[in-house]
Amino acid sequence: MKLRALLLISFATCFGSPLWAAVPEWPRFRGPNGSGIASGLNLPEKPGEADVNWRAELPGEGHSSPVIANQRVFLTCAEKSSGERTLVAVDAKDGAIAWKREFTGPVFRQHADNSFAAATPAVDAERVYLLSLSPEGSWLAAFAQADGKELWKKELGNFISQHGPGVSPVVWQDLVIVDFDQDQPKSFVAAFDTKTGAEKWRWEKAGGRHSSSTPCIFEPRNGPAQVVTISSAVGMSGLEARTGKLMWQVPNLFPKRCVASPIVTPGGVIVGQCGEGRAESFVYGVQPTSDGREAKRVYEIIRVGGYVPTPVAHGDFLFLWKEDGLVTCLRAATGEQVWSERLSGSGFYGSPIVAAGRLYNVTKRGELVVLSAGGKFQELARFATGGNSHATAAVAGGRLYLRTLKSLVSLGR
Repeated sequence: MKLRALLLISFATCFGSPLWAAVPEWPRFRGPNGSGIASGLNLPEKPGEADVNWRAELPGEGHSSPVIANQRVFLTCAEKSSGERTLVAVDAKDGAIAWKREFTGPVFRQHADNSFAAATPAVDAERVYLLSLSPEGSWLAAFAQADGKELWKKELGNFISQHGPGVSPVVWQDLVIVDFDQDQPKSFVAAFDTKTGAEKWRWEKAGGRHSSSTPCIFEPRNGPAQVVTISSAVGMSGLEARTGKLMWQVPNLFPKRCVASPIVTPGGVIVGQCGEGRAESFVYGVQPTSDGREAKRVYEIIRVGGYVPTPVAHGDFLFLWKEDGLVTCLRAATGEQVWSERLSGSGFYGSPIVAAGRLYNVTKRGELVVLSAGGKFQELARFATGGNSHATAAVAGGRLYLRTLKSLVSLGR
């Protein structure tokens, strides 16, 4: 197997094709474990039109971010008036639509900046998983990557939220995990078999102020992997990934609504944040023990953090990105501030990612902003994608994929 993989990589390198891994490089919202960390980006420091491989028009609008597997990009679209939803598979080589699946869906009230295509799909080596949440009924379904055939579907019940849904599914080994957190008193986190859709475990929890945060996986040095979930109702919790057993909890941690997703820093600190409107934000660093049975808060950062954009940790640094363009660099282990600078532009709903030692994020008007991912603030470049955007960039096969409301753009070689 190792020899075969080496031969495939050598072949691709010799013929100048993008390098595609057997395991999806960008399997969920914000890539591997939601970290926002990419590898192998083949893009100059200052991208221009010459670096555009293709621009593809999408069959509808949406805010979901791209996920990538087997040389295909998967994302969702929706029609605001009719509620029709579409799952789309785009060929990563040329931007052609390989297939699409359309679904009728209810039209319901949600935040003006939300959409019926907000949830990002998740992928493994064979399937693509889609989560649909609504007050009239919710479901999780799996589709074949090759042709979009529905493989299974799991009904989840009615979902109530003032702002509408925003959470995305997560794949871990042979489980697909959903955080069904709503405005109602009862919420839950559940795991389903990726092949059959059978429910493997469920953790019942309190609701009350809907969280749009997508869980991440924490792996203690001396303990089993854990699903980390955050909300204002229950704080930050670590659940054993295989069984759903509650391992630890830091309650009363988030005084406001959680929208951004938790991340695990290279040093093992779990960072979560909450906020409200344009001003209030609270960022917390939580450190679990080496066996993953206990955890405690190690720092709090107020005001400079974001509400919607998820942070990213790179090396010793933690980068916070606020909706109004304030970017702050901290020491990831301690929360000590290194620098903080405000960017010009239309503001941000997308989350930053790091690739090739650079920070990438897209403004609401679709301008790609490139910063140095280091201990000194440095704006490197800007590039117009050609449309408004609420999505987060993705990287696979050496290329950067940017989603606008109506199109998908591929950059790099």
